Amino acid sequence: MPVFLIIGQARSGTTYVQTLMNAHPDIHCRGEIFDPYQIDDNGTKIQDSGLRLARDQDPAGFFESMMEGDFLGFDAPLWMGAKILVHHNPVVFHHIIANHPAIRILYVTRENKLAQFASALQVRQTKRWTETKDNAPAPPLIDAGPLWAASECNRLANEDAFLATWLSALPNPCLTLSYNDFLSPETGPAILSFLGLPPDTLLESPLKKQGQNMVLDRFQMRDEIAHHFDAVGLGHWLGPELT
Repeated sequence: MPVFLIIGQARSGTTYVQTLMNAHPDIHCRGEIFDPYQIDDNGTKIQDSGLRLARDQDPAGFFESMMEGDFLGFDAPLWMGAKILVHHNPVVFHHIIANHPAIRILYVTRENKLAQFASALQVRQTKRWTETKDNAPAPPLIDAGPLWAASECNRLANEDAFLATWLSALPNPCLTLSYNDFLSPETGPAILSFLGLPPDTLLESPLKKQGQNMVLDRFQMRDEIAHHFDAVGLGHWLGPELT
């Protein structure tokens, strides 16, 4: 069975891409099966400590069984996948992917690191990791100063750059998906074409953007954040993220 992986950082849009994939009848993405805290099988949170330990004792065997459709509950689709984030088990990156050059990779990146940082803090406060309602209440403002924000943006940007460099050296086919392009009508057909499927199926996600679209509006210390990021040439991160 052909396999794909959605790879990226937390709050980069990987869950949105997962829901797009699962809108197709021939594709199934199992989710964060290597989440350190649980086995997330497409929204089913398996927190059994014995199963989690067995997974971490034999990551490669666990991966093979999940990609073959074990515990799926229905017939395996044409394409099977999972979502892998940078804080997941390094065996996936250094051994599983390295030993499976046919695995197709969808690399998800979010250019606006200030928005990504803010998103992580806001969902940590609300515990609402995804949103499906158009009229959901705005999350609380973030009490974060410019130096903390800048430090975390630097970490996210460097981590993303290292990940992109590593991916570019792999023999695996790789498609890069940008957060800012998710609403483009070309995104769904591009994904299907990448998997060798006819691009005539409409891929739609039930998820809605979380957080204020004007990134500066997410912070309590608006003036300090604006002054710093303007001064270092990143003022474009302060405005609307999606237009």
